[in-house]
Amino acid sequence: MTNKPLSANRRLARRRVADVKVFASDGVELANCRLRDISVGGAFLETKNFALTTGTNLEVVIKIRPGGKPRHCRLPAKVIRVEEDGAAVMFGDLDEELCNILLDIVYPKSDARSTIQDPSGP
Repeated sequence: MTNKPLSANRRLARRRVADVKVFASDGVELANCRLRDISVGGAFLETKNFALTTGTNLEVVIKIRPGGKPRHCRLPAKVIRVEEDGAAVMFGDLDEELCNILLDIVYPKSDARSTIQDPSGP
């Protein structure tokens, strides 16, 4: 069996299209990125002037509004694929709270208030 990344057509988890600013840090540099899509297992970050390589460990910070209150959610991640316009990341070990937050983002309920928010917005 091969360990090649799955193509976009063979994803194991549902992805939610997104277009919000997020922050990513490799422990040395903090960069503004754009979240293009997200799943419970990972995301695609559009990066500009933030050179990433496969295998780099990151912390991805997204702003959410659980219950209407803004909060920053820090997700450990690892770069699994680099493309011209960004990088695919796989989330690392997440505690129960982070897993539930991701589930609310990817599988929103009609009355759910845990939404991703652009950090430059209100």
